[in-house]
Amino acid sequence: MQQSAPAQSGAAMILIVDDSPTQAKLLEQLLGTHGYRICVARNVSEALGEILAHRPDLVISDILMPEMDGFELCRQVRGIEEVKGTPIILLTHLNDPADVLHSLESGANYFVSKPYSNRLLLSRISAVLQGNRACLEGEADGEVAIRYHDKSYLIHATHAQTIELLLATYEFAAEKNQELLVAKQSLSSLNRELEQRVKERTAALTQETAERLQAMEELCKKDEVLIQQSRMAAMGEMLGNIAHQWRQPLNVLGLYVQDLRMSYKSGRFSEDLLDNNVTKSMEIIQHMSQTIDDFQDFLGLDKEKRLFKVDQVIKKSVSLIEASLMKHNVSLEINSSGEPQISGHPNEYGQVFINILMNAKDAFVERGKSDARITVRSWTENGRAVVTITDNAGGIKEEIIDKIFDAYFTTKALGKGTGVGLFMSNAIIEKSMGGRLTVRNVEGGVEFRIEV
Repeated sequence: MQQSAPAQSGAAMILIVDDSPTQAKLLEQLLGTHGYRICVARNVSEALGEILAHRPDLVISDILMPEMDGFELCRQVRGIEEVKGTPIILLTHLNDPADVLHSLESGANYFVSKPYSNRLLLSRISAVLQGNRACLEGEADGEVAIRYHDKSYLIHATHAQTIELLLATYEFAAEKNQELLVAKQSLSSLNRELEQRVKERTAALTQETAERLQAMEELCKKDEVLIQQSRMAAMGEMLGNIAHQWRQPLNVLGLYVQDLRMSYKSGRFSEDLLDNNVTKSMEIIQHMSQTIDDFQDFLGLDKEKRLFKVDQVIKKSVSLIEASLMKHNVSLEINSSGEPQISGHPNEYGQVFINILMNAKDAFVERGKSDARITVRSWTENGRAVVTITDNAGGIKEEIIDKIFDAYFTTKALGKGTGVGLFMSNAIIEKSMGGRLTVRNVEGGVEFRIEV
């Protein structure tokens, strides 16, 4: 047993009976701050000795303790004539109505539910110590036997004691009801706050969604601009290629026309010569017309996907830029196996192929490569069409190779590149055709790999 110093002269002494040092200390601190003298017992035996020795004004006991519980403490105190009137408050979880019957049976004055309200406990202690009981002690009413849940209780409590415990029960119920009301109000407040937050978040998400949609629309517009720039750049390349394709046949056509005039002046003109030159001139004109048709087909938009052979697109694409490659002494080697086929847009695929070939040609020209060589291979691998374009132009710097598919990024001199060719090539292969376009440096050059 331990006893605290009195807070003030003549302060009431309260005995705390609890086997838990932590719970006893908390209760001791609470009561000590309100001016009570405190002594503490760890079990019922120790508490009985303390009651007989110091006659405390009030006993506050936990019910659940080893050896003997709080109910037994009440019964033993009530059986000792000298101290049987000592007020006793039991601390209980009150999980069962049987606790009330046990309290009546053992002769407890009050009980307080754990976890207890400090305000309620202090109010009840004050009432007990001041003698402000709700009922006055009357004559003994005899004993009453009560059976509850197959267990019998023999109660010797007076009407006054019974009413006191009933009032304590009601007071406890009222306290809990008040706590429930506060909790309900708090919950309602939280619900309103949550609803407000949901509304605010919904509005924010709506705004965010609208902004994202607007951003997507702007990105689509930018993509359309990039596509247009890419096609304009391709048209510029094609016009240059048309000029290369037409230059030689135009020279030959001019020679045939001059031959007719010179033959007429020299007297060698004949119907056979005229027919021969006209026939050859028409063949050249037809070839030039076919070139225009080929370029028109290439620049036309593919509205729907269709199955096409990769080798045919490669052959047609090479024919459009062959003159430009020959002008710069670029040799081209094409190897194919497996007859790969793709479901997609052949013109767009051909544009990607030409973009890569023309970039290689430009690299040769910029670096003055004398033995310029491009190798094209195509085959089928795991059900996908694979094409590689490899050159010996010296490769791409490692610090920029990961950026070449970015929009507006170019390694060409100012005014010689738009930076959209490889960007759009990558977009066509990945987004439009569900494939993959990659690049890597190889010995002496670079290799582009188209996989669809």
